[in-house]
Order: sequence, then structure tokens, then C-alpha cells
Amino acid sequence: MKKYKSIIFIIVALALLYIAKDKYSSFNISKSIQACLMGQKKLNPDLSREEAENICVEYVKEQVNK
Repeated sequence: MKKYKSIIFIIVALALLYIAKDKYSSFNISKSIQACLMGQKKLNPDLSREEAENICVEYVKEQVNK
């Protein structure tokens, strides 16, 4: 009986970790894009918001897919 409780606990813990990973990874990506936008605007004040956003989205996608 104790063996089954341990197995069930491990399965539930893994499921919760998987759900948390999916939920917070998109949050981290959006924060990375926002930080990049701030940096781009500071380094290149002449860039429009759309240009800076395109640069940052591409950069973050490249970094995530490594």
C-alpha cells in the first residue's frame, strides 16, 4: 500500500511540474521580449516600436530554440 502511495505522489508531482513549466515559460518569454525592447529603444532611439519588437521577437525565438 505504501508503495502505491509513493508512485501516485511521484506521478502527481511530475504532472504538476509539467503544467507549471508550460504556464511560466510563456511568461518568461514575454518578459525577455519586454527587456529586449527597452534595451533596443535605449541603444537605438530612432527605431520605431514595431521595428524593435520584430528584432526582439526574432532574437528571443532564436535563443529559445537553441
